[in-house]
Amino acid sequence: MEEALQLFDELLQRGEKGKLNPPHISSFNQLFETICRMTHQTDRYFTVISLFNRMNKQGGVNPNEDTYNIVINCCCQTKRLRLAFCFFAQFFKMGIKANSYTLNLLLKGLCVTKGVSEAVVVVFDKMRKMGCQPNLFSYSIVLDGLCKKGAMEKSEKLVDEMILVGIKPNVVIYNTLVNGFFREGLTEKVEKIVYQMISEGIKPNIVTYRTLVNGFCKEGLMERAEKIVDDMIHEGIKPDVVTYSILVNGFCKEGLMEKAEKLVDEMISEGIKPNVVTYSTLVNGFCKKGETEKAEKLVLKMISMGIMPNIVTYNCIVDGFCKKGAMEKAEKLVLEMISMRIMPDVVTYNSLVDGFCKKGAMEKTEKLVQGMISMGIMPDVVTYNSLVDGFSKLGAMEKTEKLVQEMISKGFKPNIVTYSCLLNGFCKKGEMEKAEKLLLKMISMGIEPDVVTYSSLVDGFCKIEAMEKAEKLVQEMISKGFMPNIVTYNCLVDGFCKKGEMEKAETLVVKMISMGIKPGVVTYNILMDGFCKIGAMEKAEKLVQEMISMGVMPDVVIYNNLVDGLCKKDAMVKAKELVQEVSFMGIMPNIMTYSFLVNGFCKKGEMEKAEKIVIEMISVGIEPNVVIYNCLMNGFCKKGEMEKAEKLVLEMISMGIEPDVVTYNSLVDGFCKKDAIEKAEKLVQEMISMGIMPDVVTYSSLVDGFCKKDAMEKAEKLVQEMIFMGIMPNIVTYSCLVNGFCKKGKMEKAEKLVLEMISMGIEPDVVTYSSLVDGFCKIGEMEKAEKLVQEMISMGIMPDVVTYNSLVDGFCKKDAMEKAEKLVQELISKGFMPNIVTYSCLVNGFCKKGEMEKAEKLVLEMISMGIEPDVVTYNSLVDGFCKLTAMAKAEKLVQEMSSKGFMPNIVTYSSLVNGFCKLGAMKEAEMLLHKMISDGIMPDVITYTSLIDGFRKGGAIEKIEMLVQQMISMGIVPSGVIYNTLKDGLCKNGEVYKANELLREIVSSGFEPIVET
Repeated sequence: MEEALQLFDELLQRGEKGKLNPPHISSFNQLFETICRMTHQTDRYFTVISLFNRMNKQGGVNPNEDTYNIVINCCCQTKRLRLAFCFFAQFFKMGIKANSYTLNLLLKGLCVTKGVSEAVVVVFDKMRKMGCQPNLFSYSIVLDGLCKKGAMEKSEKLVDEMILVGIKPNVVIYNTLVNGFFREGLTEKVEKIVYQMISEGIKPNIVTYRTLVNGFCKEGLMERAEKIVDDMIHEGIKPDVVTYSILVNGFCKEGLMEKAEKLVDEMISEGIKPNVVTYSTLVNGFCKKGETEKAEKLVLKMISMGIMPNIVTYNCIVDGFCKKGAMEKAEKLVLEMISMRIMPDVVTYNSLVDGFCKKGAMEKTEKLVQGMISMGIMPDVVTYNSLVDGFSKLGAMEKTEKLVQEMISKGFKPNIVTYSCLLNGFCKKGEMEKAEKLLLKMISMGIEPDVVTYSSLVDGFCKIEAMEKAEKLVQEMISKGFMPNIVTYNCLVDGFCKKGEMEKAETLVVKMISMGIKPGVVTYNILMDGFCKIGAMEKAEKLVQEMISMGVMPDVVIYNNLVDGLCKKDAMVKAKELVQEVSFMGIMPNIMTYSFLVNGFCKKGEMEKAEKIVIEMISVGIEPNVVIYNCLMNGFCKKGEMEKAEKLVLEMISMGIEPDVVTYNSLVDGFCKKDAIEKAEKLVQEMISMGIMPDVVTYSSLVDGFCKKDAMEKAEKLVQEMIFMGIMPNIVTYSCLVNGFCKKGKMEKAEKLVLEMISMGIEPDVVTYSSLVDGFCKIGEMEKAEKLVQEMISMGIMPDVVTYNSLVDGFCKKDAMEKAEKLVQELISKGFMPNIVTYSCLVNGFCKKGEMEKAEKLVLEMISMGIEPDVVTYNSLVDGFCKLTAMAKAEKLVQEMSSKGFMPNIVTYSSLVNGFCKLGAMKEAEMLLHKMISDGIMPDVITYTSLIDGFRKGGAIEKIEMLVQQMISMGIVPSGVIYNTLKDGLCKNGEVYKANELLREIVSSGFEPIVET
């Protein structure tokens, strides 16, 4: 350019007025044309216009027709039409006659800037008035403009006009029409036009065939595209690399990669060397299918053939790896590009930015953007959209909003994608007011929401269970001409399923089908999950059949939902059979399937079956993970089989599976329930040493363990420790503490704890209140217990069967049997079924009052309701009859117990012994004592007290002495009552020395004498 400008200055000096031998205008024209051809100079056309003005201003050299044509063309190229027409006016003033070439330049400029209609009116009319008829080229320019605007009817009329004025359309005219009809999707018209051109004797050229191939490929009509190539060859026109590349691109877009590869091989065999475009197209095709390894091999093949990959090739493969989440590989490829002196552009960086955003690696992404800027590559709207989407998905909405402001400040206009990402972020966070405001802002900025935007809003309202609002939005969509798609309907179906409104969800699916939207596997998964959650397993099973009838094949996720549902319903046999059935169908169970089965058997306590499932999964090549082991661990711990649980931890570690907080929580809870609290504490220390921090579940188990051991101070200290470590106690922690104090009768302390809970924002639940109710009932404060129940109800916490059982037991112990019976009726009226505990409390109450007929009737009522009496119920009845000395009835009951599999325990035997002693049947009482011991049931102080009292009444002091010695030898410390009974007997017999010796002996065994002694 510098040399050209220097030459212009020289020519201009020679052309000054008055100088001899001025340069001819052709020298200037030649120089102007040379500058116009400098394609690497973006300002070339402006330079020519500027130089022309300088030449004109100086004078001495007069421009001619060619000069004006060059300058008018420069004006048209830079879209400065007003200036072009000014030069056209000068053209006339100088007396130069206008020709078709000049007018065609203006015509072309008008088509590009002001529109085709103005071009036709202004230029065509002027041309005719000036006696210059539009020629074939004039018509070609206007036709091209009309076709690009999609005005195909006008295009056809223009061709008819040409023919009427005697201008025969050529192959270029027909090629323009073919391309225009393809653009508008009017494939049928294309065939008519081609037939017309052939019938008029105009042979299609390579451009025609190329246009046809490209058009059919874009329509996805690959067979017709292939036929065009065959027709070309038949007509003697050899397809070139461009034609083949178009066809390759068509196959790639349709995902027909094998055909695309075969075509490239065919090209090579035909002697046509594929170029970088051909291979880049193939690379892109493989990447779009996720076959990035094949794409890499293809790049190596290119290089081996001497075809160097370009920026497009690398961008395709970088994007492919980013889409797969293989970011390390993508970064290596960028370094490879740079080493080959192919500098990454904004497209390359956008792929990387989007890849890291999708992985949630936002720090890395921001550094990458800074790197772009430092390399002089400015982020564009695509870059910002990826960042907005990434931060939105992480819920960092403040950051996202700042990014949008940054975009605007840098001159980028947020588009539908930007706003949809932002709106989706607010919806995911449940900030629906902000989402709605954003929607209004979009509309005010002239950005119409699309089906994606509306679907995000629908999903947001469904997630917060605002189903009415979600349904209204769908109606709004339809009114605006946006038809809800499968995503929209899936959101609605999911919303209704989450609310448990399964009928509405089913009706919606029927509506989908009626609107021609076929439910997919996702739709059915949502429905399946909904039915399983409400335990409607019959419906869930029928759903599988419905899917198959609709041509939607159930996948492993569908069957996993079904297996999980059956396991939760304790239908383990059915669940296991389903897994076998699915395997026969070729759908292989995965780790989730086996997890549900293992967990199901563990919850039922069927640990052998659970272990067999684990062996089965290993046999089919699925390695158990930490979840599977945690299920087994929890199962063994719940059964109290702690040795097995500990062995399982060692097995996990040997298999390279690290125990996690869930593993340790099961163990800690197991040991706490086994009263091995020290072992549980050691486990917590072990957790910490392994870098596994205890959580609220761990501490809650320990708190519960200490509460059950009556170590309330230790439990409270543990809660303080939790808070110090930043682990906030939850409802479970506090409920354990409250229950502990209630069990100890420290009700003031328990009530204070409840107030503390509330102050910390933890609302007491039915468990907390039930503990308080039980505590007051146990200390006989029934009024307080009843007031507490009223308080519960006023707070929207409904008492359950446990609450009522405490009240029933409390009133029974107070001998208020009428009140207790009324409570049971109230329980039933509120939809609760009395359980074994309820009936046992009532039975015990009637037995204590000696109302044995009522007690027996109650037992029959229990049985009629399907509630089998247990050992507690039988013990109450036995004790009742023994107190009435109805020993025959009591013994009959004991036999009935044994026949039903309930073995008599210490309570049963103590009641019987007491009954016989009251009757004075000491021989039978002694026989029972021996039977107890032989059955492995150790008598306690109550048993011995009954026996000693019986022998005292008969004056059998020797027998009493023998029994006391027996107690001491068995480690049972005699009570003050027992010793006083024996002492009185010995003293009456004058054996004071013996009485003193006995006192010393029993004191040494732990007896504390009372005042009477």
